[in-house]
Amino acid sequence: MDLNSFYIKEEKEFLQYKRAVNDVFITEHNLPDQVFKTPFSSFMFEEFDWCMSDEFWKFIRKTADMTKDPFVLMAVLDPEPITYFYREFHYYNWLKIPVELPVADYTTALESGPKESPADAVLYNSFTIVWLSPSRLWGIWGDRECGISIIGFQNEEVKKRLWPELYSWRSLDETVLSWIGLNFKDQTLPQAFLDRFILNFFKD
Repeated sequence: MDLNSFYIKEEKEFLQYKRAVNDVFITEHNLPDQVFKTPFSSFMFEEFDWCMSDEFWKFIRKTADMTKDPFVLMAVLDPEPITYFYREFHYYNWLKIPVELPVADYTTALESGPKESPADAVLYNSFTIVWLSPSRLWGIWGDRECGISIIGFQNEEVKKRLWPELYSWRSLDETVLSWIGLNFKDQTLPQAFLDRFILNFFKD
């Protein structure tokens, strides 16, 4: 399997998937602001680094199978895909990954960066990433600098359907906040960040 074939190279295709991303995510926002559009209003949390692991891909494969999605779009938002990545390397740092990709090949695919600049591979040079199902029933926002990823569901019915596979994801609690706090001075979340994050992502 040619792992480089997963990367989007043509502008027309990129713009098509950019529209899909913009339908689900508020891409001009950063945490602690809300990054999901309506109707996404139910969220769970994992550590960012887990989403770059083979265990994460196991989860994605099972989840995509349950929502009948043949592939998952993995789109890097930062570094900027046009003004930086495409300008430098003539393709986009967005991948269409087929769900049949073997688990052991996931991190290998993320390491398959530009030959002239291996450090720009998605595995290493990615600060904000989204994963999106073509069905748009669920999406994931990953923030390396905050150390977390957030899965959002189109509605509670989707969440219930996927519940058997969500055993490692957490509702917003002290553990999740501690993951974020590790990335701040003295491992303490600023009160303004904490208040806004809870306002946007805590659901009773």
